[in-house]
Amino acid sequence: MSLTPRPLVRFISTVTNIYVALFLAYLLMRTAIGDRHWTISLVNTFSHLLFLPLIVLLPLALLFRARLPALRLLPVAAVGALWFGPYFLPKAEASTGGPTLSVMTFNIWGRNRYLADLADYLRGVNADVVLLQEVPQDYAAEELPRLQADYPYQFAPYDDSGWAGVVILSRYPIRESQVVDLGLQKGRPQTRAVLDVQGQLVAVYGVHLSWPVSDMRFALPGDSYILRVLLGYDDRKRNQEVEALLRHLQSEPYPFIVGGDFNTSDQSPTYQQLAGQLRDSFREVGRGFGASWPVSPVRDLLPWLPPVIRIDYLWHSPSLRALSAWRGQPAGSDHLPMLAVLELPRP
Repeated sequence: MSLTPRPLVRFISTVTNIYVALFLAYLLMRTAIGDRHWTISLVNTFSHLLFLPLIVLLPLALLFRARLPALRLLPVAAVGALWFGPYFLPKAEASTGGPTLSVMTFNIWGRNRYLADLADYLRGVNADVVLLQEVPQDYAAEELPRLQADYPYQFAPYDDSGWAGVVILSRYPIRESQVVDLGLQKGRPQTRAVLDVQGQLVAVYGVHLSWPVSDMRFALPGDSYILRVLLGYDDRKRNQEVEALLRHLQSEPYPFIVGGDFNTSDQSPTYQQLAGQLRDSFREVGRGFGASWPVSPVRDLLPWLPPVIRIDYLWHSPSLRALSAWRGQPAGSDHLPMLAVLELPRP
């Protein structure tokens, strides 16, 4: 006589069947549609969260000896292990003796209440090159000169909007600098600087792609940040910017680094489009998911929730090598910084 409560087993079986069916349907739609429809693209953005029910259902099925539900869940578990397991494996790249460059990218957030402490924070990080996004123009005018001793070479262009600056700070001389026009976005210039790193020229790009949210498709009472994202998700403009950026980089004559806020989850097919041409420093030598957004207390979410997705990146050309990559500490923004040490080719 079984001691397992039959109604509970039936409940686990029913929930498992629904979950597995929905999961398989999602995989089929992801394969067929990619990021071409906003609903699938939105789910792609958070696709790693689709495995959370597995963490509850599989132990329950095993605990209550629900064999068929457990067998149905095992393939889902195998997909998750193959998909995300490599993220947690130790990774290390041995230096070949070439010059190294430490780089940080950080969306400081225009409404950051702790901008007055940012200079000290940057000094503590001690990166060779710093890429900042959402830098208010008045802050740049007042505070960046105070970093001249640490970062004597700076590129901080602004247009008529005057606040969403993409800034490059460097300890190495800037030989060239320009605003990169992707032909799609007004009020937020992308920046490029060519650095002289111990006699080698390296192009560094500061990037901030469009936020993939517009007006909500359905009118709802209240002003929920989460609902605005879910019901207003629209990544078409950002995807066009990704394509324009990749076309631009094909003609870049120097080894390059591209860092910034891409507003693109590393679980999406759009990420795979970027990874087909560029190298993701964190995916190469970092460990874990490296989620960089959102920092919950800043966004008035549950304070114990960790960041959910990674949308901040330090990409590089194949001629460079990532030696280490990691997330930085919170500094008042709804983003976490991303950092990497990259090795240049030996002269």
